Order: sequence, then structure tokens, then C-alpha cells
Amino acid sequence: MRTITPEDLFSFRLDGSVQVSPTENLLVYVESQAQKKENNYKRQLMAVRPGEEPFAFTAGPSDTHPVFSPDGLWVAFLSERSGQPQIWIMATHGGEAQQLSKIEGGITEFVWAPDGHSLFAIAKLTESGIQLESTHSDDDHEEPRIKFNRDVKIITELSHKMDGVGYYDEKRPHVVHVYLDLERPPEQLTFGPYRHGSLAIDASGTKIAVLSRYGDDYDRDWPQGVLYLLDLTEGPKPTPQALTDDTLSVESPTFTPDGGNIVFVAEKKDDWGYDTPSLYSYNLFTGEMRAIAYDWDRPIGNLSLSDLIGSGSNPFRFTSDGSGLLTLSSFAGATQLITVDFAANTVTQQTHDDAVYYSYDLDASQTHAALVKSTPENPSQITWLDLKTGKETLLVNPNQALLSQCQISSPNRFQYRAPGGPAIDGWVMKPVDYVPGRTYPAVLEIHGGPMMLYAQCFFFEFQWLAANGYGVIYTNPRGSQGYGTDFCKAIQKEWGSLDYADIMGGLDAALAANPWIDATRLGVAGGSYGGYMTNWILGHSQRFAAAVTMRSVVDWRAMVGTGDGGWHWMRRAGGIPPWQDDTWYRQQSPITYVDNFNTPLLIEHQEGDLRCPIEQGEMLYTAVKFRNRAPVKFVRYPGEFHGMSRDGKPWHRVHRLESMSDWLNTYLTPTID
Repeated sequence: MRTITPEDLFSFRLDGSVQVSPTENLLVYVESQAQKKENNYKRQLMAVRPGEEPFAFTAGPSDTHPVFSPDGLWVAFLSERSGQPQIWIMATHGGEAQQLSKIEGGITEFVWAPDGHSLFAIAKLTESGIQLESTHSDDDHEEPRIKFNRDVKIITELSHKMDGVGYYDEKRPHVVHVYLDLERPPEQLTFGPYRHGSLAIDASGTKIAVLSRYGDDYDRDWPQGVLYLLDLTEGPKPTPQALTDDTLSVESPTFTPDGGNIVFVAEKKDDWGYDTPSLYSYNLFTGEMRAIAYDWDRPIGNLSLSDLIGSGSNPFRFTSDGSGLLTLSSFAGATQLITVDFAANTVTQQTHDDAVYYSYDLDASQTHAALVKSTPENPSQITWLDLKTGKETLLVNPNQALLSQCQISSPNRFQYRAPGGPAIDGWVMKPVDYVPGRTYPAVLEIHGGPMMLYAQCFFFEFQWLAANGYGVIYTNPRGSQGYGTDFCKAIQKEWGSLDYADIMGGLDAALAANPWIDATRLGVAGGSYGGYMTNWILGHSQRFAAAVTMRSVVDWRAMVGTGDGGWHWMRRAGGIPPWQDDTWYRQQSPITYVDNFNTPLLIEHQEGDLRCPIEQGEMLYTAVKFRNRAPVKFVRYPGEFHGMSRDGKPWHRVHRLESMSDWLNTYLTPTID
């Protein structure tokens, strides 16, 4: 047996986006694997039947989002084979894939029309509307004034960028109608400067639900979040009808089977991020909106964090009589499949494994569910759940051979309370070479968000630390999701107080229960909000011998003007902008306490980060280096967004892990035999 290495990133295969045929027990799913030579990811469609071996459905290398046609004869999927993401279709039982859409700007999502003769999609269009996909990226005959100014950004909107997407250009995501009949041109259904997403269509094929934000102030908030209805019986340019207002931020609309209601997930806008994402229903006949399962104070969807996980999917699948639906929900340090009963407003848990289920679908008979899950020891498995007996059968285990060669550390879960606080979940992982009687250094890891959660899933970074001889401590302090709205909202107005007490209380509890941890050789690390708290801790504690802060928040006064949604953070300051009164911003900014930093610090940041822009890392590095009281190193990754540790260029991810362990090894002195 060997220890895991950063280059094992190229060996792991991650499954997700599972779909079950509506006519047979055939599963199609996406499998992703990092590529060494190309420094990117290969994504292809795989297929499996229960009891049989999986097989390649497509060859890739950029195939995602498979969806069966209503009659089960076709699988539509997105692929960049033509150079841009377009819709391709392939016969379920073999044949060559055919390109269906050829729209300049590409497609971001789609749904089948109920009759199976067409699809509705979100396409990125300019004011010129639908144009034929370009087959070249540069025209040598183009006028130099145009050719050499294409990289110029002209910004006129408040909401003008999004991390992971980039700066918005003249292309806007609009609803289009794409036909299987290639002789029939696609049709544009929405217009204007607005952005659209999260399509759904009713069983009659005459009504579309979509998220957007219309009006003169469309750019003063997140670009999508209001639910609109398009009535296709109005003709080629249906008028979008707003069904919700700005008090809610809406996600994932789906029509009920009878077409009378739209079910969706929403949060209260004033508490966005800290509210629990909950189920709502809008009655299209009465205009009444109501909360569903309102006593289930746990978020709908998978809000857990991992740096090695396949593509997620959480479709609402309604019960055969329409009395309820199945969905995923995050709670108690896991994500499980649940059934929601509309009339009784109750929730029944369908899965019980200590795991994160991050993709699922139902078979046509509604007796079985296809599930994709991650556990702390295995990042990706597909199972077949008998909904009557609860028996879960393993179908696909793509990393079985790799994991059988590696030493893997399993976390031990514990609960504790900070003084006067609620019960908090925590975990401790031992080094893979742990020997009773010896002491080892440990790293306290802090998750991002903060409105996310650590859960029972595989974390590559933690396994790498364990392979290097470190214990790993991690917790879900107040501010985390999965423990109720009050638990999450406890830190809405102030970070670094209750959450700080919970994090440090978790460290104390872990040390008390694990005497093998050497309290003089402790590291602290975290990214995003976890980076913020790492910075905060260094300004308020001298307990740590080394620290790694990643893509962190340093100065709130700058963040509200430079982040992709920075002005939204002013709500936490009572709506007062920093140019009027910066009292709150200074108190909440780790840079304010930088004179107390005396811990060797590694700063990691991505140059293309639009959530916590690179200037946050630059400010911190300059301040710590100028003071010159502790070693500091600044590692910058060009061409990467905020989420590089999860989906950045593979070799950058390898470099990041190696830089982190090198830094900790320098200051924490791994155990010597």
C-alpha cells in the first residue's frame, strides 16, 4: 500500500449527472477525468444496466448534460466538438452523434419538449439574434481596428461579471426553440439585455418557466432569481409574466405533472445565503404561493463541499400520483435523498448512508432510484436503490482499483459545544501512518461559504495532508448550512465572533479527545470564507505554527466594489456603504488586525478570481511583508477563477497541493521515526 499523491488527481474518475431511460433500466451518466498532457478534463457519457458492466456511450472529450427524449429513443447532450457547447443527439441503442444546434455563442442548458420533436434551450445571443455558429476563431481579413480591440471590455451595468463565467459581454442567455427537423431554423423566444436560466416546460408543451430579472434595474441584483412564465400559445414572442417578486431568490423551477403548479426552491432575498433554501409552490390558476414542508428547516439540494466530486444533479421527480416529490437535502453532515409529501408537509428520508448523494434519478416505474454518492473513503460510486426495501446495490465503482492501492484515512466524527453555543459537528482524521504512542502535527481546516458545510464525502486535500503525516481537524461552526436557519443566520451581521468561538472550541475538543495531536505543531488553513477566518485567527491568536490562507477576504471596503456581487455584502453592514461610514467594514476586515500577525503565512490566490479578487491577496501580502515579523509567501495562479481547487487546470491543482504541504512541512516538523 502506498500513500496518495497529488498526481493521483489524474487517475480519479468522477461520475455524475445520472439519467435513467423512461422506457428501460438503462442509466447514462457523465464521467470526468483530468488529463496530464492536455492539462484539462475529459468528459464522456457512460452507460450501465443494473447487474451489468458499464460501457462507453460517447467518446468525449467534452460531453455533458445527458437527457433522454420522452420516448427514450434518443439521448441529447451538450458537447464542444464543434468548438462551442451545442446540443448533440444520439440514438439510445447506438449510432453516430449528430449536431442539432449550430447557434453562435453556444448553448448552456436545454429541456426536451414533451412531444420529443424539439427542445427548448438557453443560448447566448447578441442583439442580432440567432446567428449560425462560426467555424473559425479569427479572420485574417478582418479590419485591424475590430480584430485587435475584441479584448476591450466596455462596462455599463452594475452586475457585469460572475466568477466562473467571467465578464459579461454583449451575448445574453436567451430562450430558444430548437427543432429535430434540421430544415426548420431555431426560434428566439426572449429578447433584451436580460439573462435567463433554469428552464422548465409543462406537460402540454405550451408553458415555459424560466428565471430572469426584467425592468430598468435588472442589473442591480443577481441577474437571475425572479420566476417568469412564457405562454407559447401567444405566438413567437410571448410576453414574460413575473410570478414572484424581489422578496425571494428563486432556483430550480419545475412544473407538477398536471401543469397546475410550479414547484421551486427559494430563499428570502434579505437573508440570501443565510436563509434555508426551501421548497415553494406557485398555483397557476389561483396565483397562490405557499411554502412546502415548512417545518423541514434544512436546505434543499447538496450544499456540501468537496474538492473531488462529479457533476451534480438534483431533479424534482414527482410521485406517480402527484402527491409529492423526491429531491436531495443537506443535513447532519450529509446529503440524502428525501420524499416530500405535499398535503402532509412532511419529509421522509430515503437514504441513510453516511455519505453525500450528489446526483440521482428515478426509473419509470418509480420503484428504484439511481444514485451517485461520495463517501470519505471513495469520491464517486453509482448505486441502485430499491425504494420499497431500502436496499442499495453498487453498480459502478470507477476508482476501486486505485483506492485498493492507497492508504486512505477515515474521519472520526465528534460533537461539542462552545460556551453557551449549540451542538457542533466536527471530524478528526489521523495520519495514514499513525502509530499509537507517537504525537503528530495537525491542521485545522475551515470551510468556505460560510453558508456551506463539511460533510461525509471525499476531500483530496485532507487525504494529502494525512499522507504527509498530519492529522486533520474540521468542523461546521455557526454560519454553516444544514443545521437550520437560526444556526446559519447567527453570524449574518458579524463574522469572527460566534463562528470563531465554535472553530476554536472544536480545536480544543479535538485536542482533548486525541492526545496524539501535538498542540505545539498546529497549522490552520482555509479558502474563501475559510481564508477570511484563517486571517482573522492570525489577528486574534498565536496558537498556530503555520497558516495557509487561500482566495481569502482581507478588506471589506475593497470587496464591496471589486467582487462579482460585492455590493450585496453591504446588507451585512446595515445597508451603509463604506464611503459613508466604514466603521463596520474596518471592524470586520482581517487587515485591521495585521499588526498581530506573527505566524508563517502562505497566501494563495487566483488572478482571475472575481468573487474575492486578487487585490485581496495583494493587500495582505504587502502588509505582512512590510511588517517583516513572520515569513510570508504569495503564490498566484494566472487564468484561474475562485474555484480552482475544485475545477481549475489540473496541474495548477497539483502545484497548489504540493505548495501547501511544502509550507507546512517547513514549519510544523513532521514526525520522525
